[in-house]
Amino acid sequence: MNRINSWTGLSIVAIMTTGMAVGFPAAAQDKAWLEELEPQVLKLADFSGDQNANFGKAMVEWENAITEFTDGKITFENYWSSSLLGALDTLKGVGDGVADIGLIIPSYHPKELPVGSWLFGLGAALSGSTVHDVAAGGAASLETVLTLPALTEEYASHNVRVLQATATPAYNLLCNKPISSLEDAQGKRARAIGAVWSTTVEALGMTPVSIAWNEAYEGLQRGVFDCMVINPNQYADGLILKDVAPEYVPVTMAQLQASTWVINKDLWDSFPVELQNFITQENVRAAYNIWKGYLQIEAKAGDLIAAAEEIRTNDVSALEPIAAKQRAEYVAGLAEIAPGTVSDPQAVVDRYQQRIAYWTDALESQGYAVAERTPEAILEAFAGLRDVDLSGFYEKFNKEVTPTLQK
Repeated sequence: MNRINSWTGLSIVAIMTTGMAVGFPAAAQDKAWLEELEPQVLKLADFSGDQNANFGKAMVEWENAITEFTDGKITFENYWSSSLLGALDTLKGVGDGVADIGLIIPSYHPKELPVGSWLFGLGAALSGSTVHDVAAGGAASLETVLTLPALTEEYASHNVRVLQATATPAYNLLCNKPISSLEDAQGKRARAIGAVWSTTVEALGMTPVSIAWNEAYEGLQRGVFDCMVINPNQYADGLILKDVAPEYVPVTMAQLQASTWVINKDLWDSFPVELQNFITQENVRAAYNIWKGYLQIEAKAGDLIAAAEEIRTNDVSALEPIAAKQRAEYVAGLAEIAPGTVSDPQAVVDRYQQRIAYWTDALESQGYAVAERTPEAILEAFAGLRDVDLSGFYEKFNKEVTPTLQK
């Protein structure tokens, strides 16, 4: 396999498969393998939502492409919203074959996935600019998850193989009280689940608290805590927090890193190489569709924020430098806490940051400047999200990276 095994290099070198251009696998000319493929129905488990959610839409399109490519020999049964496996059950469930495909958040499995949980901290290496965090951060995350040997081996030990992974927009603070200074922030309680967020909360003088997701709305409403560390899309989607947390405090917190789709490894290994290569190609397209979906969801939140009737945007000019400094320190300290299975962890961290810079430069060259963190610039950036065209960025990723992932 033309897979990248060196994590000390400064860039990915595209290794183009002879006679195979991305989008035109060899199987398009020769489908003899298809005659030997046994018909099968694969089970997909998604705890995060249904077929209308961002992940669900992308994965249904992914399924349809595979069904068409196999002339209907592979079809799918979908189990949405934890109806087959919950968030904590999916790793074992897919490995055991209860489901064939599932969504995993690595940080939910710190003992089973120590490398994946450690890489979660790289979510702090971002700019706060939505387009760049979703696309550049997503591209760097996807490359890392698919090519870092310590991680792919870790997943393989649980009999699963990574299909693709994506990263969310930056998290911010959605609060029930105005916060625009350190004095305002002092002592406020913020729901922050995970050190990558709680350490930033503490740097601002706030107190992190652990509150169950399904209790968050009522907790904000009743004043049990003051802020929630989450994407602003929760104003328009999910918890719909606009009525209980109308103070939008856009200080940049880490993104949720590497929401990962996996497939049972025994099943994957049973597929002919032509099908594996096609699925790899579709994995990247699914990630691209999720990137686009995130931009549309954030745009909806931006509409509410810009209306200024229900939600007020706080000026975070006094808070942003403190948060940025803390996030940089967090990333700088990651190598020291890396699992022993990671070879040269500092090189892994450095390379990840280099790849984010590389993909950020690619976006800027296509006309997407990194948005400043002023109220005016933030609102302007929200307003432009629906007009963002990532097709050129996707084409660049496909040309340079996708072939290196195929056999």
